[in-house]
Amino acid sequence: MPKNNNHVKQINSSNISVVFLGDSLTFGVGDTTGQQGYTGRVIKLLKKTYPQYHFSSANFGKPGDRSDQILKRLNKSEKQQKLLKNADIVVMTAGGNDLRQELMSHFDVKSAAALSNEIKKNSLKYHHSLNQLFIRIKQIRQKSSLFVFGNYNPAFVNIASRTDLNKDVQLYNAVNQRIVEKQADGHYISVFRQLTYGQYQRPEQIKKLIQEDKTANATTENKFQKSLLDGSSSIKNNFISQADHFHPNNLGYSYMAKQLFNSILSDKSWQTK
Repeated sequence: MPKNNNHVKQINSSNISVVFLGDSLTFGVGDTTGQQGYTGRVIKLLKKTYPQYHFSSANFGKPGDRSDQILKRLNKSEKQQKLLKNADIVVMTAGGNDLRQELMSHFDVKSAAALSNEIKKNSLKYHHSLNQLFIRIKQIRQKSSLFVFGNYNPAFVNIASRTDLNKDVQLYNAVNQRIVEKQADGHYISVFRQLTYGQYQRPEQIKKLIQEDKTANATTENKFQKSLLDGSSSIKNNFISQADHFHPNNLGYSYMAKQLFNSILSDKSWQTK
C-alpha cells in the first residue's frame, strides 16, 4: 500500500479530528440507538482506547447519495472542505446507491446473466465517478488517514439462489478497494461476508438457503429485484434492519464499527509525532 510521509500526522496537541463522508450507511439509517450507526460507535471505541486524545467528529453522510452526489455536496460545502483539510482520520461509505440505481434501471432484465452484463458495463461509469471523488478528496486532505468501506448484499438471505447479485456487489467493491489502496494512507474495509450472510456463515447453511430458495421460487425470475427494492422479506438477517431489509441494524453497525476500529488501530500514522 502506498505511503506518503507528507501525510503523516504531526501531533502537537491531543486533538484528533475525524470526518465521515458518504451515504445512508454513514448517516446511520437503521440505527435505533441514536449513535448515527457505525460513526458514533467507532468514536466511543477510540475514546475508550486512547483516553489521552480528544476526539472530535463531523458526520456528512446523506441517505440516497451516489458517489457523484457526495462529490457535489463536498464541492458546495466550505464547511466540509475546511474540516476535511484539517482532519486526522477520514472515513467514507460509497457505491451502494450507485449499484442500486443500476439495478432499478434494469428492473425488467429477465435473466441473471443479462443483468450482470449490464452491471459490468456500468461499473466503468462508477469507477470514473468514484475516482473523481477521490481526486477531489486528495486535493483537499493534507494529513489524514483514509478509510473506505465496501458494500454488501442486503437481500441474500431472502433470495439466496440469485448469487449473481453477490458478484455484482463484489464487482463494485473491487472498484472501491482498487481506488482507495492507491491513495496515501488509504485503507479498504470489507464487511461483505458478515453483513451479506448474517447468521448463516457456515458453508452448509449457505448451501441450504440457496437450495430452499431455488425450490420455492423456481419460476420467479425477477424476485430479487422486488425484494431489494420494496423491502419485502420473510427471512431474517440478524445484521440487517427489519424496518427496511436494506440497512444494517444495531448489530450490523456495531460490526462495521469494530472492523473500522481494527483498521484504524493498524495504521499508526494518524497518531505519529
